[in-house]
Amino acid sequence: MDKFQSLSANRLLFDLAARLGSLEGYLYAEAKVEKSYLPNWLQNVEREFDCLPAQLQNEIRPDYLEVLKKVQALLRKLYGDSDANTQKITAIISSATK
Repeated sequence: MDKFQSLSANRLLFDLAARLGSLEGYLYAEAKVEKSYLPNWLQNVEREFDCLPAQLQNEIRPDYLEVLKKVQALLRKLYGDSDANTQKITAIISSATK
């Protein structure tokens, strides 16, 4: 069983908010970013959101997308559009808008 699927909606929401907020803050540090952490970080953000109940996803989607777009802008600034992490965040945004 996926570790995220065993968590309550409240715990998932807390973890998602903490993880996404810290990712945004981490990327603002630019020079101190350890790029190797980003793929798993992005994957965990996506999986946590996807494990939330549909009603909760719908309720937080506008704010979730707003922060994702800030992360996307920071990744583009740091690494460009062709970077795998930039492409991943773009895919996450696309998936979250469906």
